[in-house]
Amino acid sequence: MFKVNLTPTFTHPVTVCVPVDGGFREDKCKATFRVLPAEDLGMGDAQISQVESVRRILVNMEELEGDDGQPMAWSDELRDQLIAVPYVRAALIQTYLAAVTKTRVGN
Repeated sequence: MFKVNLTPTFTHPVTVCVPVDGGFREDKCKATFRVLPAEDLGMGDAQISQVESVRRILVNMEELEGDDGQPMAWSDELRDQLIAVPYVRAALIQTYLAAVTKTRVGN
């Protein structure tokens, strides 16, 4: 039986490929996403930026720390700073799309 949830959220691990000299470093965190109807997400809409799309779906991120190694508290300001970083935004979009488009293969 399919259970209907009109306001679904989910938390998934996110791997952020951070550019470093000569390659990438894979950093990990967790993000909680809000599932939105495609028309509200605006991924294909030239009028809605990727930044705005991620702002709409991203509820929270966990396991974040600053350069000093100290945990960072989640806030709208931190969300906007993270979304502005291209490789963070790309990792969040990839994780979200992989999660909401995953289908089971088989009978």
